[in-house]
Amino acid sequence: MADTNIIIIIVAFVVAIGAIYILYSIILFQGGNGKKGDELQLSTKNILDQVEVLFDKKEYALVQLLATKYLDRVPSHIDVRIYLAKAYFEDRKYNQAIRQCLTVLKKRPDDLETRKVLGSCYIRKQATTKAIKEYEYLFEHSKNDKDITRTLAELYRETDQLYSSISIYEVLSDLLDIEDEVADVQSILAELNEQVKDYPAAFEAYKRRLGIYPNDVDTNRKLTELYIKIKNYPVAIETLLYMLTFVTDGKNLLWVYETLVSLYVESEDYEKAIEYSEKLLDIQGSDKFKVRNDIAAYNIKLNRLGEGIAILEDLAMMSQNGFDVTLELADAYIHQKEYQKALEKYTLLLDKATPREAKTVNLLLCELYIKWAVDMSEQNKFDESFEYLKNATQYNTLNPEIYYNVAKNNYKKKDFTACVEAINKALEYDKQNEYKSKYLLMLSEAHHQLGNFFEEKKALTDLLKYDDKNPEGLYRVGLMYTAQHDIKNAEDAFKRAILYNPELIQAKYNLALLYESNNRDKAKELYMEVLEQDPTFEEAKNALADLSTSDFF
Repeated sequence: MADTNIIIIIVAFVVAIGAIYILYSIILFQGGNGKKGDELQLSTKNILDQVEVLFDKKEYALVQLLATKYLDRVPSHIDVRIYLAKAYFEDRKYNQAIRQCLTVLKKRPDDLETRKVLGSCYIRKQATTKAIKEYEYLFEHSKNDKDITRTLAELYRETDQLYSSISIYEVLSDLLDIEDEVADVQSILAELNEQVKDYPAAFEAYKRRLGIYPNDVDTNRKLTELYIKIKNYPVAIETLLYMLTFVTDGKNLLWVYETLVSLYVESEDYEKAIEYSEKLLDIQGSDKFKVRNDIAAYNIKLNRLGEGIAILEDLAMMSQNGFDVTLELADAYIHQKEYQKALEKYTLLLDKATPREAKTVNLLLCELYIKWAVDMSEQNKFDESFEYLKNATQYNTLNPEIYYNVAKNNYKKKDFTACVEAINKALEYDKQNEYKSKYLLMLSEAHHQLGNFFEEKKALTDLLKYDDKNPEGLYRVGLMYTAQHDIKNAEDAFKRAILYNPELIQAKYNLALLYESNNRDKAKELYMEVLEQDPTFEEAKNALADLSTSDFF
């Protein structure tokens, strides 16, 4: 340790002596008249050697002092000026460095070292456009220089010249020999290609990086996210399953399992979603309550209502509040058509609900009674259905679906006047026009049954003004035109109805009836289409048989 200190002291002493000598020389040089024979005899080589030694020792202030004084007398000495520019750069005096570089480049435009200093100065001053110009020149004249290539690629990237950046990074990748550096560049290339939406190139870059580091978690994760972005869920799942073979840290393991579950849900593979959700329960940091809640939902999706309900019942017991879970539980009971149990759950919530929660529950109670009423109506239990619809009004009297279902019940009971009255009320309460098409269609059907031709036409006209692509409305307009013997408009209406709903079998059948008089081949074709959809359609079967028989006469 003592020997080291002695060496440091000696070196410092030598440098100090050299500096004193240089300062003395400068003073003498300034004091003389510069003529031959003056006391100072500094040659070009002497000054260059002195400047170089000082620069190597990082004595940038002395380099600036000596070089400046020398260049005052000998301004044409380019090599000294280059050292002066470099000393200014190292001393962060970028404006002075730029001036010296520009002076040098006037004399030596191909001096790459000086141009590199100039470009670096522009980078430090954030004059990026000028920096790019210098580095483009450097790249053209030294394409195998890794540092220049890397800097130019970075400059393009910083200025969002992404395609240019990609091109230069690809050159850089080919220049590199060290695998770590190649892998880093491939990671950058992958991100850049993602930004320009060149996904095949991004995949290629990720795979090249994985060829070097196959178990790199971050790269596999980004690769998975890219597969998800382009909706290639099977390969994303495959990548995640591969990650499970080497990922060990809790944070990434949590991400892998959560992403796997979400992809299985997106793919509607609820069995797998349940399988990996159950594994997710064992991962540190997972939201156990949410995961179990999700497992219940997946069971319900698979129509395993009992299993889903059992889980939700447990969660409701575990939860202090349990509001959201109880809502899901009630919904599960509704799916199972256990309306009374759903009603009990909602009623339980109302007893302890906040005002905001109570508002939500009241709306859901209204929906519950409507669904209950619809179920009764489908069983032709109209008295019960009307009673449940009446109950629904206690929780939300403005819900238009209450009155629509009252209208449907009356239509089924052939009380068309009451149907019209109820459907008009539904239209009145449908402030957002959410169900306008459905309501106007029923209104037209009720007026048709009552023989109110003008009211029927008005309802259909209003419907098609609001929704001109409504296939049912177009079909009914076609029937109306047919009754008026307006064949051209009837044909057009049926065609449009089929265009917007190719499965609308009645429109096809009625269009075939029209074609019987002027296009028998087309009529046969349509009847065959109808029978392909519904082989039991007797009218179409008989009409086709009649057409085929008449062909022989």
